[in-house]
Amino acid sequence: MHTGEDIHDSMISRIRKVRRQLDRAEQRIDALQGQLAEAGERRCATLRALAELHLPGMTEEAIGGTLAEMEADIRAIFDEKKDRLAEVERLIPGQRGAVAEAEAALATVTRSLNETGRERARLAHIVFEELQAMSRWQSLFAQVQRLEARVAASEKRHEAARREQADKVPAYERDPLFAYLARRGIGTAHAAGNAITRGLDRWVAGVMQYADARAKYDFLKALPDHAAAALAEDRAALAAATPPLTRLETEVVDRNGLTPVLERGERLYAQREDARRALREAETTLRDLTTEFAALHDERGSYYESAIDGIEAYLDGRTPDELAAMARASGDPRDDLLVADLHAIDDELAGLRAHLATRNAERDRIADRLAGLEDLRDQFEADDWNGRRSRFDDGLDINALLLGYLAGSHSHGHVHRALGRSQHFVPIGDSFGGGGFSSGGGFGGGGFSSGGGFSGGGGFSTGGGF
Repeated sequence: MHTGEDIHDSMISRIRKVRRQLDRAEQRIDALQGQLAEAGERRCATLRALAELHLPGMTEEAIGGTLAEMEADIRAIFDEKKDRLAEVERLIPGQRGAVAEAEAALATVTRSLNETGRERARLAHIVFEELQAMSRWQSLFAQVQRLEARVAASEKRHEAARREQADKVPAYERDPLFAYLARRGIGTAHAAGNAITRGLDRWVAGVMQYADARAKYDFLKALPDHAAAALAEDRAALAAATPPLTRLETEVVDRNGLTPVLERGERLYAQREDARRALREAETTLRDLTTEFAALHDERGSYYESAIDGIEAYLDGRTPDELAAMARASGDPRDDLLVADLHAIDDELAGLRAHLATRNAERDRIADRLAGLEDLRDQFEADDWNGRRSRFDDGLDINALLLGYLAGSHSHGHVHRALGRSQHFVPIGDSFGGGGFSSGGGFGGGGFSSGGGFSGGGGFSTGGGF
């Protein structure tokens, strides 16, 4: 049997491993981008040299001035981008630390909540045993239970009466003869018409058995109000019977020191929810930063790529291949060296870009899987499966399940369903023989027998893991 805390710890450990894997993938991309930048700068320089040799329509001074102006604009854009990249690189380690701190804070408050839950269960057992020995509590508790059952039955009868009225009354009112006789007031002291018409109306009413239909119609119309009145009486009786039982339970709870434990649990529950939100916000910020980091490393639009685009546009539509053809035709040995350099650089860039595309795809896959793992953890916690009473069957292999998800052989839904099939809560009532308290407070809004807290397997407001 695995505890919910153990399974939760395994999920957190796997998330941390995937984060480190994502960090390594981003470092490899960063190194490749540096190589691309260096190769791109060399390509720009080579293109510029070719442009300066093969633009006969412009003077060398004009060529140099125009290229310098263009490169200055590109450099300004690149510097701005480089500054933001440096800022993001500086922020990411600090944000990783913020995530780690938020995880530690959540773990600390969860441990405190579990400890308080254990103390709560121990004191609840003492309170329950004391109440069980009190004949007055037994009598009040039985009375409240009977009234609760009566209220539940009255609510069902009221709802059934409303449904029956809605289903059957329209049929009467749509019947033309029934509607006519109802308007004429047949069978009442206020029947319309003279002696002859009233006689005819009575004859029609007899043929269609209007009196019986009218009685059923009046019953259906009045039924919901009668049911509502009975429900109101039952609720009033329950409201009068509950306070004496609540006061008695509160006295015993206070006398045994359970009240401050419940209050502490409420505070810790609120702190845990705050810690969860803080962790989600820290993770979202980190995710946004790493996504921006990847976007800033996108080769398209960087200095060397913009420079290539700008130079090629400046060459009035001449491509590097056309420049190379012009160089070969010139007979100038300087051209041959530049063309050879350009081809070598282009081959190098093609290889680096292919490698980068593979690395980017790997990085995106890891980032998607990390987000999925974090979502699975969020669902796990929302269901209180990491609570102290949460258990998982021995047959569950959480590591194999998570590795299968990371490898793509398991879907998000498959993992969550597999966890759900294996999970169950240890009932609180098993430790002190069933039964329960009547009402009152529990951590996060739970209660006694009517609220699901001490005996009924409930607990904190999220559903019962603690």
